Amino acid sequence: MTKVDEIPDGEARMFVVEGIAIMLARCGDEIFAVEALCSHAHAYLHEGSLDRFRCSVECPLHGAEFDLRTGRVLSPPATEPVQVFPVRRGDGNVLVGLPDGV
Repeated sequence: MTKVDEIPDGEARMFVVEGIAIMLARCGDEIFAVEALCSHAHAYLHEGSLDRFRCSVECPLHGAEFDLRTGRVLSPPATEPVQVFPVRRGDGNVLVGLPDGV
């Protein structure tokens, strides 16, 4: 668990929760949680470039871009989306919903 104010606007952090690498990214007042590894070459997305206005992240390895809201690929070379996790806030904390069975 992390605090909302520990993630500055326009920045991302990676956490491992129940064995899953998750990237939390902040765009304005919204915080998004996506799979931390690029679906193309398995680079860590939090090390890439975050566009806080488009709510997207660019992979640092080959430049694939993903929508943080949907996980959808915005530019190649990736062709598969990254998984998105539901986020909610509670008492100043960021709470991420994990898939069933984790």
